[in-house]
Amino acid sequence: MIVNASLNQARICTLKAVTLTMHYEDILHKIGHFGKYQKFLVIVVSMTQLPGACQFLAQVFLAADTDHWCLIPASQAVNCSLLQLDSVSACQEAQKNQSIPYELDSQGSRVYSSCERYVFEDEEDGDQTTNSTDVIDCDAGWDFDRLRYKSTINEEFRLVCEREDFVGLAQSVWFAGVLTGSLVWGSVGDWLGRRKTFILSLIFVSISSIATTFAPNFLAYMALRFVTAACAYGIMLIISILPTEIVGPKDRVKVGTVSAIFFALGYLLLSFCAYFIRDWRHLQLVISLPYLLCFLMLIILPESPRWLISKGRFKEAKKIITKIAKVNGTKVPDNLLGTLESLREEDEKSSPVRRTTILDLFRTPNIRKKTLIMFYAWFVASMVYYGLSLSTSSLGIDDYVAAFVSGALEIPSYLMCWFVMEKYGRRFTMFAFFMFGGLFCLATIFVPLGAGRVAVAMTGKFAITAAFNHIYIYTCEIHPTVVRSIGLGASSMAARVSGVLCPIILILGKYWQPLPLCVFGGSSVLAGMLSLMLPETLGRDMPDTLQDGEKVAMGWSPGCCKTDSFDSSDSSKLPADFLLLSSTDKSTTEPAVV
Repeated sequence: MIVNASLNQARICTLKAVTLTMHYEDILHKIGHFGKYQKFLVIVVSMTQLPGACQFLAQVFLAADTDHWCLIPASQAVNCSLLQLDSVSACQEAQKNQSIPYELDSQGSRVYSSCERYVFEDEEDGDQTTNSTDVIDCDAGWDFDRLRYKSTINEEFRLVCEREDFVGLAQSVWFAGVLTGSLVWGSVGDWLGRRKTFILSLIFVSISSIATTFAPNFLAYMALRFVTAACAYGIMLIISILPTEIVGPKDRVKVGTVSAIFFALGYLLLSFCAYFIRDWRHLQLVISLPYLLCFLMLIILPESPRWLISKGRFKEAKKIITKIAKVNGTKVPDNLLGTLESLREEDEKSSPVRRTTILDLFRTPNIRKKTLIMFYAWFVASMVYYGLSLSTSSLGIDDYVAAFVSGALEIPSYLMCWFVMEKYGRRFTMFAFFMFGGLFCLATIFVPLGAGRVAVAMTGKFAITAAFNHIYIYTCEIHPTVVRSIGLGASSMAARVSGVLCPIILILGKYWQPLPLCVFGGSSVLAGMLSLMLPETLGRDMPDTLQDGEKVAMGWSPGCCKTDSFDSSDSSKLPADFLLLSSTDKSTTEPAVV
């Protein structure tokens, strides 16, 4: 008896959610699926990607690798005045020639030791005989080449020689922060709503990013970067979800591409600022202050009407939908809004159902399979993208040129992603991007340093950048509304695990140089193969209920460009125990515990 009552209640909730979805799609069609309001909001919201991109890739310049050598005690320093050496560089060169051991490279140029210096006669122990070529570790600190960088965290926090791997540790801490943000903000976004989550993230990231400028030591630097990463991701998560929920199915790729292009512009902005600002503290402050300007967008930032409807908050959704229609110059049919009002009254009388959690991504077969494949795709895309982005200085050309080219390359990559996703669908294009990215990463192993390696590596980055943009859009389309924020956050969580591992993989390249590229390339090829198992979503309405998501089957079937809609009205084919998982009523999503 109790089970039958529960089943009936679940079926009612399912059918009501379907009705709500149908009405929202109808309303969106009437008021404009991509009118003036949506266009303006997408541009403004996407601008938050500018400081976000700068923070994500800042360590390329904050922790730039510069030439360094042992600082010589004052008693052993060369008298540059006596030698009539007027320039600082000439004096440094004379000091190195006298005090620092060196080797000759393949072109006959001197390569000075970074961590050792010669022992001088007056430093010899009276009981020990030394040769003129005996060396010791740097005992008085280090001197740095400031021709390119005035100050870096490597210099200020002495991250050199036996501490040089701490730079990779700092980047791993950053991605650990993003991982934490993925755990927290995904659930908060479905719990408190898109707008409130954005505000909280913005407040915390503004404080932590500016405070990083004044970090007194390396431990404080890592702690503040951890908080900045977690909260910066919260902003990026919301601006990935909110725009896709106020536009029609045909415009989701367009919206995602616009956001990605602004991220690439932020990368270019970082390269531009770093070229003129060579002190790491000043650079960190300059790329953090724009977050304060983002508070101005709160004047226009709405809550997601789709999210409000899924929570049964129809009165609030009505106000936002009316505002969208007014700006777009359209009119909302009274009968549709009246239907929402009647459903609101019915919803208030109905019993609340349980809250959704991250476990709902794994309870049923199809949703579980899609979730696991997307987890791996995010893991690989993040690892390869940041692995190539953070190692631009190892390509054999100028740091600023390499970073600028790497950032500029992303814009045509996003545009191409937009074109092929709309023309050829989601599944096959995701396969192609990962396969090409992996193959070019593997090919880079056999190309010597210089322009040739840059060309091959950047071609691989071109493909993997498109794949990264692709999965942001694809993930939003695959997961139902009630778990969309959780799904995107959990997928990104998997990506950040690889982000934590990525600097470690790059460090291991010291022991076998091709190792990072082998890992990047092989993983990308496997991700491409697995992506063929995902369903096609081109032209389809996004699922709103868990039943919607479960009914979209896995498979290798052809017809990547077939367009149809989800039909969840028939719940009779769903297993009874699955109907009990309905979470589409006016549930409030609680943070998932992992």
